[in-house]
Amino acid sequence: MTTFTDAHLDIAWSSLKNGRDFVSGHPDAAAGLPELLAGGVTLACATVFCAEHDDESTPAELAERQLAYYDALPGRSDHRVIWPADVMDVGMCTPGEKICLIGLMEGCEPVAVPEEMEAYYRRGIRVAALTWNRNNRWAGGCEGKSGLTTEGVALVKEMDRLGMVHDVSHLSRTSIDDLLGTARGPIIASHVGADAVYSHARNLTDDHLRAIAQRGGVVGLVLYSKFLGGGRPSFGDAMKHLMHMLAICGADAVGIGSDMDGGFGKEDLPVGFHTAADLPRFAEALAGEGLSAHEIDKVCGGNFRRVLTSVM
Repeated sequence: MTTFTDAHLDIAWSSLKNGRDFVSGHPDAAAGLPELLAGGVTLACATVFCAEHDDESTPAELAERQLAYYDALPGRSDHRVIWPADVMDVGMCTPGEKICLIGLMEGCEPVAVPEEMEAYYRRGIRVAALTWNRNNRWAGGCEGKSGLTTEGVALVKEMDRLGMVHDVSHLSRTSIDDLLGTARGPIIASHVGADAVYSHARNLTDDHLRAIAQRGGVVGLVLYSKFLGGGRPSFGDAMKHLMHMLAICGADAVGIGSDMDGGFGKEDLPVGFHTAADLPRFAEALAGEGLSAHEIDKVCGGNFRRVLTSVM
């Protein structure tokens, strides 16, 4: 069974917003625990996402609820979910039996000052994206053209001090350039497409794909149809993005960050792809494209596993 790493799953946000049980799964969910185990996922970035909400809670309060949700998962799942995972946990995780989770803050709205990031680090957050789509106090989002703010540069330096991974997925082009010039720690794009295949503000240019790869980072293919093509893209369209990323970045710098259940439903996945249990289709398709077994293992899980375990 191929071992997968999924670099982006909104587990707590989706479960709390939709009233779903991640552990038992839900008919409308694509990435519940049963589907992830069936797909061979042994490691995933589990997000804390507070940029959009329906009540009057502060981002810090929302973050606390989501972190509490993750804290409860090991006990609720009979320890099939490991949170927060360490290197030994990942090394001992068997596909189909357990999944290790590492925290990813998707938008740093919960952080009031850079020094507060350490408290989230101690709670299991090892990856952070400065903003989500829109401009905030830290950086310009992909909906605009602004770059990192002075405060954002300070937060990047604090993340470097802590030994965290930087995620560029929702940043503007200018913010990505600024981050590449400022950060000293690992840089990833947890869930993106290739702009050369389908132009979209959430997809990365070849220059940015190449720059992340040259720094030893990894870019993860997102499975949200809106970013993959017009109309309802197919699994083949998703593969076009993946193969382009491989052509630009090489087999050491590409992975998967599905974003399944991240604000969209099964109907917004590529045609022919239904749940996380379908992830092995990527291994089959990559073999059909002529990749070696070693290269397939890296793309499906090994590349993100290398970067993520380096900060555990």
